[in-house]
Amino acid sequence: MDASILDQTEAWIIALILFTSMLISSFIGKLTGNYIKNKENTEEKSTETSALIALLFFLLAFTFGMSGDRYDSRRKIVVEEANTIGTAILRSDLYPDSTRTLFRKDFKEYVETRISYYEVRADAKGILKADSLSQVISSKLWKRATQLSHDPANLAATQQMIPALNDMIDITTSRLAGEKAKVPQSILIMLFFLASIIAFYGGYSEGRKGKIDWLVQIGFCLIVSLVVLFTIDLDRPRRGFVNLDVPNQTIIDLRKNF
Repeated sequence: MDASILDQTEAWIIALILFTSMLISSFIGKLTGNYIKNKENTEEKSTETSALIALLFFLLAFTFGMSGDRYDSRRKIVVEEANTIGTAILRSDLYPDSTRTLFRKDFKEYVETRISYYEVRADAKGILKADSLSQVISSKLWKRATQLSHDPANLAATQQMIPALNDMIDITTSRLAGEKAKVPQSILIMLFFLASIIAFYGGYSEGRKGKIDWLVQIGFCLIVSLVVLFTIDLDRPRRGFVNLDVPNQTIIDLRKNF
């Protein structure tokens, strides 16, 4: 499966494909088990699959935990960014009114770009455009602060503003890098193949016995597919069921400062 196709496909579609492939694998396994049983004409046998199932659930837990940790990190970075922007906005009050007005105007534009940075969702071009615009505005703020630092009268304000702007600029890089860091596609692909193989052996084992409990088999396939669904969904905070709307509200609330 091509990695780019996997990334572009909706999580629920991937989970549905996995669920279907597991059911088909179970059915093929059952047919294979029945064929071998009838050909050998032996007593019913069972194939031990508990070790494979344990391996699958271990990998599912590991991958789900990885996605959960990354989601939590992204959530914290959004809140931290809101705090750093808010701090920089408040420190603009240390300057004279004329300079403060200029800072406030640029900060208002910067806040709007950071809001749009998330609101464009999964639009790659929109993300790059909003990020580039925020860099332009932050450079403008930094340039003004450095120019004002040459005036001894602004020493106290400069000592407060420069670190705040530095943190504000740096955290945008951390946020962008955090969004790019995802569960490796190779792990997800391995999970798909392993789940299908285990479903095949489950059906094969039941086929050797001459019967199969489809309620149990369907339930197993459904549980695995749901775990994969939410694992992928957690790794895509700009779309899906689990997103960063609530943390992003902290940046939207910065509009109250203007």
